[in-house]
Amino acid sequence: MENIFNKNDELKVIVLTKRLIKHTMTITDNQNRFPKKARFTLVAPMQKTVIEIYKLLLKANYLNTNIKEQFTQRQLCQSEAIYNCDVLLLYIELALDSNYINDKSCEYWVRQVMEVKKMIFSWKNGDAKRSSF
Repeated sequence: MENIFNKNDELKVIVLTKRLIKHTMTITDNQNRFPKKARFTLVAPMQKTVIEIYKLLLKANYLNTNIKEQFTQRQLCQSEAIYNCDVLLLYIELALDSNYINDKSCEYWVRQVMEVKKMIFSWKNGDAKRSSF
């Protein structure tokens, strides 16, 4: 099984999500890429969504899987984070369609989102397999 922790015992998916946040902020804060007219319609929702993914994963990580209610809440947080990954992918597609980003930038960004999404799925499924509920 894949090691889900990094050398500092921080969950890998959280580390990757931080990297995704930094990338998203760097790209979307660039006014040469995203004009002022896209600030409220696309940039703000993208930034809010990527931060929400992080917050959900952090919350899920604090919940105790040995307590049924907390286990259920953890699974919900993980599912919502996966949903938010899909929403972020839509925003990236819209940015590409609007020519705010090019194909190469889109591919790199999508790869980062998909890596996070895949790790959340693995984490969620691992929890479900270990659960006694």
